[in-house]
Amino acid sequence: MDKQQDILDQLQQLTAELRSQFFQQLAPELPGLSAMHSRLLLLLAAKPGISALQLAQMLRRDKAQITRLVNDLEQAALLQRTPDPADGRRQQLLLSIAGEQLAAELKAKKRGIAGKMLTGITLQQQQQAATVLAQMYQNLVNPE
Repeated sequence: MDKQQDILDQLQQLTAELRSQFFQQLAPELPGLSAMHSRLLLLLAAKPGISALQLAQMLRRDKAQITRLVNDLEQAALLQRTPDPADGRRQQLLLSIAGEQLAAELKAKKRGIAGKMLTGITLQQQQQAATVLAQMYQNLVNPE
C-alpha cells in the first residue's frame, strides 16, 4: 500500500471513529435527532442568525436537506426563525434557550472527545496537524 492511500485510510478510520464516539455520547442528549442535527446546533450556537442557505453552503449539503433538519429542530423547540431585518425574504435561524443549553452540552462533550483524541500529543504537534489538514482541505476544494 502506498503512503498516500495509507494516509487516506487513516483519515477515514479516524473520521469514522470520531463520528461513532461523538454519536455514542450524544445519543442520550438527542433523542430522535441525528449527528447532523447536532452539527447544526453547534453551528447555530457559533453563528447566530445564519440562514438555511448559508448553512447548506458551509456544510456542503443541499438546501432541501438543511431545511428538513431545521424543521426538525424547530419542531423540537430548539430553534426559531426570525425575519432578517436587512432582507425580509431571508430568515435568520436562532437557537431557543433550550437549543442554547443543548448546544453548550454538545460542545462540552465534543471538547471531551477532542481531549481524549489529543492525549499525548504536544501543542506543537497539534498545530502541525491542523496546518497539514487545512492544506489537504484546500488542495481538494481549490480548482487546479
